[in-house]
Amino acid sequence: MDHARSIYRRLGDREKYLALRLTDLKYGNDYHDLATFYWESREREKALQVAQEGLEKGEGAMDHLRAFLSERAKETGNRTAYLDLQFAQATDRSTLAHYKSFKQVCKAEEWLTYEPKLLKAIERATKIDQLEIFLFRKEFDKAVEVLPKLLYPHPKYGDDRLFRMIAKLESKYPNQVVEFHRKGLGNVRAVGERAAYAGQARAALRMRHIWLDVLKTPEAWQTCAKNVKALTLKKPAFQQEFAKTIPDWKEL
Repeated sequence: MDHARSIYRRLGDREKYLALRLTDLKYGNDYHDLATFYWESREREKALQVAQEGLEKGEGAMDHLRAFLSERAKETGNRTAYLDLQFAQATDRSTLAHYKSFKQVCKAEEWLTYEPKLLKAIERATKIDQLEIFLFRKEFDKAVEVLPKLLYPHPKYGDDRLFRMIAKLESKYPNQVVEFHRKGLGNVRAVGERAAYAGQARAALRMRHIWLDVLKTPEAWQTCAKNVKALTLKKPAFQQEFAKTIPDWKEL
């Protein structure tokens, strides 16, 4: 059906396109398809009506519809409607990219009005997006509050982006960062796959870095590491992965 509509539209067969399109309006992208068809057919009022109806009744992603309507608002000089649509776009999923994009379209006085609303919307964002936005805003106290609520990345895969962000908190909140990496260490007694042991070793290495390089408390690292080693001596794969990753593991 989708291919058929697309073909009829490209052929300029209005009757056949509309016959298929008007019987299948459910998602935001369906309404966007019809709105742009009317717009290209110079039926501007009908296009705007369909787009607005799609925002109210459509399901799923609304990005294309909002972009269509915001462009029309910009063309007509309706600054209020344009900003409202851009704000809805930015807060549909609050990410740093959306935050930056919306701030860029705002004038200084407009940003003063919208910034509190945008920060309120960030409360609904994912924890990793919250962390990234707070770090960008240099609100480190809020960023560190997110740490305990973050899931530690799966040991098989890791998340370099997340670890790069957390590294920015090391100097101000080293103890909280150590506790976060302790999640990655998890239950060292549990039997798992070698890939999981390698992930645990990387978590331990990050803890070691904080204790040795930031807090300058090597005794804390020694105590933790010796305890982990004692609990896992009968797990040769675990020992091998830690020996590959932790510089002083064999000498402990």
